[in-house]
Amino acid sequence: MVQTLRTRQETLAESWREGLSGQEILCRSAALVDVYVADRFDCAQAVRQAEGAIAVVALGGYGRQELYPYSDIDLLLLHDRRSKKSMQEVAEALLYPLWDEGFEVGHSVRGVKDAIQFALNDFHFRVSLLDARLIAGSPALFDELRACYAQQVLDGRRLDFVRTMDAFKQERWRKFGSHAYLLEPHVKEGKGGLRDIQAMGWVAKGVFGLQDLDAIQSSGMLEAENRQAFESAWSMLLKIRNRLHLLCRRKNDHLIFEYQQEVAQAFDYRDSEGMLGVEHFMRDLYGHLQTVSVVTDLFFEHVHEVLGLTVGSAPEQQLERGIVLRGGTVRLASLEELTARPLLLMRLFLQAGRAGAPLHHRTRQSVASHLSLVDDRFRASKRVAKAFFELLTQVEPIFPVLEAMLATGLLTRYLPEFAGVESLAQHDLYHLYTVDRHQLQTVAELKALQREQPELFAEVGLPEVLYLAALLHDIGKGRRADHSVLGAEITAGIGARLHLAQEECATLAFLVRHHLYLPENALRRDFSDRAFIRQAAELIGNTERLTMLYLLTIADSKATGPSAWSDWKASLLTELYLSLKACLGAECHLRRFDREEEAQGVSWLREQLLVQLDGEPVRMNVQSLPADYLLSYSLPAVLHHLRVHADRAARLSQQVLLFPEAGERFWSLLIMGQDRLGLLAKFCGVLALHHLRVLSAQIFTWPDGTVVDTLEVAPAIQRNFDEMDWPEVERDLNLAVNYRLDVGYQLHARSYLQQYGPNRPVQQLERKVVVDNRTSQPYTIIEVHGSDHRGALYQLTQTLADFGLSIHRARIATEVEQLIDVFYVKTGTGDKLTDGAAIDRVRATLMQVIGEDTALAA
Repeated sequence: MVQTLRTRQETLAESWREGLSGQEILCRSAALVDVYVADRFDCAQAVRQAEGAIAVVALGGYGRQELYPYSDIDLLLLHDRRSKKSMQEVAEALLYPLWDEGFEVGHSVRGVKDAIQFALNDFHFRVSLLDARLIAGSPALFDELRACYAQQVLDGRRLDFVRTMDAFKQERWRKFGSHAYLLEPHVKEGKGGLRDIQAMGWVAKGVFGLQDLDAIQSSGMLEAENRQAFESAWSMLLKIRNRLHLLCRRKNDHLIFEYQQEVAQAFDYRDSEGMLGVEHFMRDLYGHLQTVSVVTDLFFEHVHEVLGLTVGSAPEQQLERGIVLRGGTVRLASLEELTARPLLLMRLFLQAGRAGAPLHHRTRQSVASHLSLVDDRFRASKRVAKAFFELLTQVEPIFPVLEAMLATGLLTRYLPEFAGVESLAQHDLYHLYTVDRHQLQTVAELKALQREQPELFAEVGLPEVLYLAALLHDIGKGRRADHSVLGAEITAGIGARLHLAQEECATLAFLVRHHLYLPENALRRDFSDRAFIRQAAELIGNTERLTMLYLLTIADSKATGPSAWSDWKASLLTELYLSLKACLGAECHLRRFDREEEAQGVSWLREQLLVQLDGEPVRMNVQSLPADYLLSYSLPAVLHHLRVHADRAARLSQQVLLFPEAGERFWSLLIMGQDRLGLLAKFCGVLALHHLRVLSAQIFTWPDGTVVDTLEVAPAIQRNFDEMDWPEVERDLNLAVNYRLDVGYQLHARSYLQQYGPNRPVQQLERKVVVDNRTSQPYTIIEVHGSDHRGALYQLTQTLADFGLSIHRARIATEVEQLIDVFYVKTGTGDKLTDGAAIDRVRATLMQVIGEDTALAA
């Protein structure tokens, strides 16, 4: 019987393939256990010997006949006074067989009075009794329990019941997710999950006596047009939870990243239309969660209104003709007004945003049922566009208003192009939200920046264009194309339809086309490379566009998720922004590069150094210091290097010296010593051994062979600057340089011993090597895209050293697990790497380092 029952349950759980609904599968599963429990009860000698009445009552999900493969079986063993003394033997007769079969059984043994008292004190038990169902035993005793429950627990306490349900609901959302589009949704407890459906059912039963969806619909608290989608969503969520139980072989309701692919495959989702099968699956799931969220929210708003729980007792206020504020919600004055003036569809949300109040649930339903009014004429209306732009630029907080527009369907009806990214998932742990919600969040982040940095927004003469770009910047995703290029084409058309001027449409398309330009280049490019700065300034064109692009970049990064934003990234973006702003202000991009002018600047720097030294003896001829070195450091920094070189000459000839300095966002390490091939690789390896991540590196060699390297680093584990043993780091640097510390071996050995967290795939990694001889005039730029791991930077820099390439600059742009290392290199003769065969060998070897056997064309 043990194996038979479990096997039958698991076989039944797979019957969704035969077309059974989620509800039917779970109902049949509960019926299997019903038969088993009733059989054990009927056969139990203790039951036959008991003098009084006994009832076996199913509670919770089992009571609702929603029994999953690995769910708890919740039982109440109910007894009267005469049978009390027999209940231990009765419980053992029923529970031991279930435990022996491996079922988790939640049970209590109570009399009617005790059960009622416990229900008054414990809300979870109170709602579980709403789902109570007699399995075996005395119907009269069960009916007594139900009658006492209705009279003593529910009657007169309905308002308290709803308030407590609201409080538990808010706490549950806070813990498991208050949005229906989280990256890893909890299909039971999260927003739009099964618990919201259950809460709706509990309130319907406990407060209004409505036992099923037919009754709820008849009461007017469930619209007929919403019911089919609601039932479909409910069934699919049940199937998904059922599959999760089978997949994990245990009770599990959290659809984490690692399970999404397997669940999608189980439901036969396949790659198509430029999207992965799992992304199609998650898009459908988000749609179901959103359906449940909308329907249950409408239900609870209706309940609050019926019971007088709505906030606000102020008299009705007319916000404008046809729109009023009453009871804390914004409402239509009449449906006839809406039909006569479709503009009210947009102005409803504008007024709701201005009033800081939500739309009334019936008004939201009216909007959804009148979307046919949003036709081509409506979309091309200047008055509608004016209201829409006022909403984008004036309303705060903006997110709930845009979310309501999306939920009612108005946003995608007004901007049909937006429907292409609605509920669109990206199968990685990097993007926290679906594409549509990410774009809404980007607008909200832009609002926050407007509060925090008003001086930047003062430079923006077209705020409506910036906000529209934030709303639409990823609109090209989900198709087999570069989403930035496609998005620019789409948004140019939208801008024209919304009556933006031609130049404004061009700016809108520019922002969308290049919304990744600043973050990509901030993490990869050397800002002292004046050729790059001029190229970037020429592309952007003017300071207003630059500021708009900078603000959009920050908002986009923050809206992506915590993994996409860091103090280091913020500092790099600010540095690039200021460099480009200075160039645009001086119109450097309009002038040809003047080598004579640069030489004059270098000569001036040398003169200033001599003035600052004022005869102080140094061991390095200032006139011989490399020009690129002088242009890369401040005068105080160069003076410090010269003095170290003079004061510690003996040590520098034999050792590497380390000078760490704490910074607000990262730590700066000055490393000086004698040059030799592969030095940077050893530095990077030793720092990795000491749990330090290299963020960037500047590498210079003076004419006498002294290296002056500056590395920006951050701790790979939680650690303060003062907690670092810097003398030990310096000792290990010297051991490695003198071949007394095998850095490669140590990194390999420690990779097996130390893990800093779960090894979860964060995003779909790109692996490629790009060799670029165009961007920089003096250097070959080698970009390596691969997976980030301990020792990766050491292996890459050592490989470049093995090919005789000297690294002069490095940018280490780790975006979560995606490593993007950028090296500015020269050959041993001081030239660019231009030989085609040599480039192919370098590229192929680097590809092997990052895990690919075949080099990709760059």
